[in-house]
Amino acid sequence: MKSSTQNLEFKSEIKQLSNMDEKNWVRFKLKKGEKIFACKRCMTLSTRPRAQYDNQGICNACHHTEAKRNGTINWDQRWKYLEKLCDEHRSKNGDFDCIVPGSGGKDSMYVAWKMKHELKMHPLCVTLTPQMPTEIGRKNFDIWVDHGFDNIFVSPDPEAYRKLATVGFVESGQPKMPFVSGITTAVLKVAMKFDIPFVMYGDEGETEYGGVTKLAEKPYMNRKETMEYYFSKDDPTVHIGKIGITKEDVRWWMFPSQEEMDESGVFMVFWSWFEDWDPYDHYLFAKKHCGFMELPHRSIGTYTNFAQLDDDLQDLHAYLMWVKFGFGRCWSDACIDIRRGAMDRKQAKALIKAYDGEFPEPYLKKYCDYFKMTEEEFWETVDSFRSQDIFEKVAGKWKVKFDIDSL
Repeated sequence: MKSSTQNLEFKSEIKQLSNMDEKNWVRFKLKKGEKIFACKRCMTLSTRPRAQYDNQGICNACHHTEAKRNGTINWDQRWKYLEKLCDEHRSKNGDFDCIVPGSGGKDSMYVAWKMKHELKMHPLCVTLTPQMPTEIGRKNFDIWVDHGFDNIFVSPDPEAYRKLATVGFVESGQPKMPFVSGITTAVLKVAMKFDIPFVMYGDEGETEYGGVTKLAEKPYMNRKETMEYYFSKDDPTVHIGKIGITKEDVRWWMFPSQEEMDESGVFMVFWSWFEDWDPYDHYLFAKKHCGFMELPHRSIGTYTNFAQLDDDLQDLHAYLMWVKFGFGRCWSDACIDIRRGAMDRKQAKALIKAYDGEFPEPYLKKYCDYFKMTEEEFWETVDSFRSQDIFEKVAGKWKVKFDIDSL
């Protein structure tokens, strides 16, 4: 479906930034004369990979937010398109007719509930096991299933999972690399195995949070786009032979070929294209309708307590985001809350200075054991991704070079 309801192509973009160079998605380096800045509305930092800005310094996530609320996007038209899509695929005998990937977090609870109860579909939910499952994550997963949702739980060989995570951590500072890719590849394998071509994901992050703008025009993401923007062009076969990784080890992470996808008819769409995506509303909805549980305290590195609760490795993932790009979990959460109108820049800056870049100290030993590293090797790996253009050491501690208050 080609949409004419939204056009996010900026008429006057600023010069190409370093964040558009894929080499800088691993080890960030500024161009000569380039300075770090933040979006003038939501504070999305200019180091965020693929985020785009107009010549007023406004990021594409803010442009998208404006389009969502000023009538540029025709939500009625998009919802009718979703209804048509569901009508075309709805089972007449109660068989599964769509796949909803998720862990039992607030967003997957929301999307699965809407697909089942509002759109009268028969979803099969598919979960890829977290790398370091948490107690509250398992409780929320059980709550999700107990509220009437069929689920297939994919559990790859833990040692293969660990080896791929180690390669991701050491080579690109991405300890969750096999999870991030697996929530696409493993889900597609299940969809093709059960002959359920309709796969409904939650948010399309490039448009919602800052990234390439061309995905905003359609509900679909094709294989090429997924590989380029979500996998950073990573092919799991290149890891065969590293630390004992075999061809069998990567079976869950092999992306189906275009020919296989065409033959099966499988396609991926995103709920966020059909409805204004609001993570906090999803939290309230999941709590009301399914009994979703939040933490009794804030998550490490941020002020929120209801998002990304199922994996202790998420805290390291967020910390490494700060190490590589100068913004972490709190910064990302604050940008979302500014865009949804729940916070101003002054409040965001105060929270960022208080919590962003907080290291998950309680899990250090757990991380070292998982990656089979000493603490010294662990920190050498972390610091190998720290951008000298973003950080400097002050009194023995790493600090960002830019002044947050001046952004």
